Amino acid sequence: MEDWKKRPRPAFLIALGGAALAWWLAGDPAPPAPATVVAAPPAPPAIVDTLNAGQTLSGVWSEHELDPNDLHPVVEAGMSLFPWRSLRPGAVYRFTFRPDGRLDGLDLKIDRDRRLVIRRAGLRFSAALEQTKFTRAERSLSTCVEGSLWEAITEAGEDPSLAVLMAEALAAQVDFYNDLRAGDCVGAAFTADVRPDGSYKLVSLEAVRFDGAKKRHDAYRHTAADGRPDWYDADGQSLKRRFLRSPLKFTRISSRFGTRMHPILRRARHHDGVDYVAPVGTPVQASGDGTVRFAGRRGGYGLHVELKHGRDYVTSYSHLSRIAGGVRSGAQVLQGQVIGYVGSTGMSTGAHLHYRFIKDGRNVDPLSTDLPTGAPLEGEELARFMAVRDGLRARIDSTGGSAPGYQPETLWVAGGEPGGGEPEAVRDAKPRAR
Repeated sequence: MEDWKKRPRPAFLIALGGAALAWWLAGDPAPPAPATVVAAPPAPPAIVDTLNAGQTLSGVWSEHELDPNDLHPVVEAGMSLFPWRSLRPGAVYRFTFRPDGRLDGLDLKIDRDRRLVIRRAGLRFSAALEQTKFTRAERSLSTCVEGSLWEAITEAGEDPSLAVLMAEALAAQVDFYNDLRAGDCVGAAFTADVRPDGSYKLVSLEAVRFDGAKKRHDAYRHTAADGRPDWYDADGQSLKRRFLRSPLKFTRISSRFGTRMHPILRRARHHDGVDYVAPVGTPVQASGDGTVRFAGRRGGYGLHVELKHGRDYVTSYSHLSRIAGGVRSGAQVLQGQVIGYVGSTGMSTGAHLHYRFIKDGRNVDPLSTDLPTGAPLEGEELARFMAVRDGLRARIDSTGGSAPGYQPETLWVAGGEPGGGEPEAVRDAKPRAR
């Protein structure tokens, strides 16, 4: 009986073994199981598109099925920096999103130098207007023409709108269709606001040079004591003629002043003006300051405008597609003001402008007649001009060729590359071979 009590009991041995096993396991614990990492869902792709004609921001919202609750906060955030009514077709917009699908922000390319940036900030949106930082610089160019003036300026790496300003500065001296020849050279001095990428925005044109086969013409912009800027030749003679040599920019002549075979009547007949071919709708300028003597339909002339310039001169513009608003009998017009648009009304075989120049009651050739000019500079004003002229001459002379600095406007690519190129009327103005 006593021996039985001294035997080890099975329950005690089991408990002892369990304790030993627990102590052993605690001394060398097993590594924990790796935690499962759940990857965050990717954000939806950005939406990049271009504003269509007649489309509003609300229409954009509907088109892309964006959360309507975000529209008002976005409009409210941006309205203090940009008037939404000023939004124009062609503006490029870009929507970005957060991983949960909510709108994160809107980038709106207003134009080349302004971008409206709107971002979500909690329950609201914040906005900032980013603008290009410019550096003002004096620039110059010198190049020769093989195609059109527009092509020559573009190939020199400069802003092609310079071609229009250069033609306007020399409008009383050079007809850039009739007088331009392959191999003629042009130069210019101008001021530009340069962007960080080297491209620029044209500010002003200060000087123009045209070296033609027979003659050289210079034009220098000078502000006289009365505060009015004007163009002068190298001797200080005003280039502001009472009349422009041509009432159209960049066109071609189909019929000159003098006897010709009439295209409709089919017989030789005196042509009392000059016919300029241009696309329908091309703006027609008043060649000088004057008063409208007639504006309306007149027989074979079709839609027709006559301007009286003082006691001695009258100019007329025929076969218009329409007459500009405000141009009516008795109205005053200024040189360069648009008075109508090229058409083919009346006795006409195609779109063109029939332009007449009448002096003392007689039709004269507007391409060859001497045009009256403004007053020349004198005294101290002339001396001041000469100093400015010499500096501008030196700028053009120092140009051995321009490094490309102009770049056509580019935005985010949305549905294709941005368009570009020269206007149709400019493309047609090709120089003739010598």
